[in-house]
Amino acid sequence: MSGSLGIIRPPAGAGLDWLKAGWGWFKPVPVPWMGMTALVFLALMGVGAIPYVGGYAIEILSPFLVAGYMSASRAAETGQPVTFLHLGAGFADTRGRLGLAVMGTVYLAGILLIDQIMRQMGGDGFQQMSQLAANPAGQDPAQVEAVMGQALPAVFTGLVLLTPLVMATWFAPALVLFDGFSAVNAMWWSLWACAVNWRPILAYSMLLGLLGVVAMLIPFGLGLLVFLPWVLCSTYAAYRAIFQPVAAVP
Repeated sequence: MSGSLGIIRPPAGAGLDWLKAGWGWFKPVPVPWMGMTALVFLALMGVGAIPYVGGYAIEILSPFLVAGYMSASRAAETGQPVTFLHLGAGFADTRGRLGLAVMGTVYLAGILLIDQIMRQMGGDGFQQMSQLAANPAGQDPAQVEAVMGQALPAVFTGLVLLTPLVMATWFAPALVLFDGFSAVNAMWWSLWACAVNWRPILAYSMLLGLLGVVAMLIPFGLGLLVFLPWVLCSTYAAYRAIFQPVAAVP
């Protein structure tokens, strides 16, 4: 425990409750949520278009964006208006600004390291797999099998390495913003909370995957304008359920 917080263990089916709570905060005021998300998409497109550094900047800024949605979710929970101003909550918090920046930098470093490991393992397999996907007709089955045999172990390794990185950053922005954690403590607590609650987290992640597929099928990106804020609202609900005052921890 750190300060006045402890970690509790909700039941395996708690993921559905988190999604219901998130939807309950999104549904009454969908327009501000969707407007915020559209603005985020446009901002990310603009930042991503910056030569050489755009993609790196997006990774570093991602904890600030998550913190903004956490702030908006708390406002919705307490019956306050959800506005675009919440997106700046991470930047406005002088105490947590450095922590969020460090978190984004660590996440970027982790992504780059995992990418290098996958490239070393996969070799030319990734490029060949892309070529096969672009032109699958008339490919030699033996060649396809060889390429997949080279690339798939690297992909699997990348997913295994990415999992703890995602776990460490899942709740970390909220812990920095609301509870004053340092970046290192927030990432450790987030990782540990996900590890000890792997059953509800796994069920929750599977539900998110199914909802994400449905969202991708809705044309013009409208599904994503609903899906992204819903996911982040439900993440806030999970944070509220897992991280409790010490007196409330059994």
